[in-house]
Amino acid sequence: MVTINLTLNNFSELPSLLDVFGCFGNDYEYTTQGIFRRKIPPACSICSTPMVHNGYNPHTKQGLGEINIGRYKCSNCGRTYEEDYSFWGDLKALLFDSFNDFFELLRYHKVSYDGISDIMEFIYPRSRSTILRAFYKEMEQETVPFSENIHMVHYDEQHPKEGRCQKYRLTLLDAKTQTTIADDLFDDKSPETIKEFLRKNLDASEPVFIVTDFDKRYPDILKEIFGDKLVHQYCLMHLNKLIVSDFPKNTTIEQELLKYRLLNIFYNRENEIKFLEELQSEELNVINNEEKHQEWSKKAKKEFNQFRRKLKLERRRKKENLPLNSLEKAKHNFDKLMENIRTYDQTIQKRLWMINKHWLNLTLFHYLPGAPATNNPIESYYSKSLKTDNKKQFRTDKGIGNQIKLTQMRRLNLLKKPQKSFLELFRLFNPFKL
Repeated sequence: MVTINLTLNNFSELPSLLDVFGCFGNDYEYTTQGIFRRKIPPACSICSTPMVHNGYNPHTKQGLGEINIGRYKCSNCGRTYEEDYSFWGDLKALLFDSFNDFFELLRYHKVSYDGISDIMEFIYPRSRSTILRAFYKEMEQETVPFSENIHMVHYDEQHPKEGRCQKYRLTLLDAKTQTTIADDLFDDKSPETIKEFLRKNLDASEPVFIVTDFDKRYPDILKEIFGDKLVHQYCLMHLNKLIVSDFPKNTTIEQELLKYRLLNIFYNRENEIKFLEELQSEELNVINNEEKHQEWSKKAKKEFNQFRRKLKLERRRKKENLPLNSLEKAKHNFDKLMENIRTYDQTIQKRLWMINKHWLNLTLFHYLPGAPATNNPIESYYSKSLKTDNKKQFRTDKGIGNQIKLTQMRRLNLLKKPQKSFLELFRLFNPFKL
């Protein structure tokens, strides 16, 4: 085992020194002058003459410390040789690799590069550009296994009545084939009933992508059954219904514009927004005359409703659905709304904070090819089997790709957990402090 010569100054650092030099044999030493070298210098590789100790070369890492590496010199031919110090690079790599894992985790939680840089000021200063380069390099090296066997399903409930008795209809629909997996009636829809229904009809050992509405019980129920195999997508059409319900039935042009800006987060409503912005600028000419303003408002709303119907008919003729925004566009639209959140009513502020809280579960469909964003198929199935009136009812492509990969890595438990804390890693450099 390596010989470590201690002084009163570094006696307490023995555990750290053993961590660093413990892999070296008995022919190496760490001197009281802090030099790492061989006890007996090697023979010259040119003339085979035994070499002698010849001082040291310092190797410094700013902010961490300095290591002195022994030098040897041949007394015959004068050739000099420096001891191998690759362990010093490995020690630095251990710390910086841990930083990279830390960056991945922070980026998964949507902390900006500037934010990470500010956090690192408390740990080990890293500039925004340094963090960005390290993160991109790390993500290029990451490989995420893709499971083609993930089961994509829709889950929803309906509340029909049997005479005077309330019943609960629980339904599972296959997202790919649009076929019914299960459709059963129950006397209640307690968490235990839902768990029993899901366990009976889905394989909890296989990955599952499941679309639901915003029932607050679902996350805990699904997590208990599927654990880390779960990918839980909230239905975007249910979200849109909640957004519309946040506004009064008879909205002003200003309220209607804000409503469509919220609807524009995930779906492309740019045409409606442009139309409403033009109406809003026209409104300035009549807003001071109450009588003219009321008359104009009725006409403007009628024009807007006609415009909406026209767009809807055009999509129907072309057999097109309302287009979804890209993940990058959705994030951009949402961020613009959040910039002015304090100017909105409390109801709208709460809705935006709710979207912010559930952002991942609202955008998971972007991360799996062919994954659904809504529960429209199951709603259509319900409308055909039991009518409603018969019941009560991020900035670059690379950045987006990295965020998608991070989410997949998180789902597959590939985001690394540290073997050593930052404090433990920094402690390894204590013996070499300048």
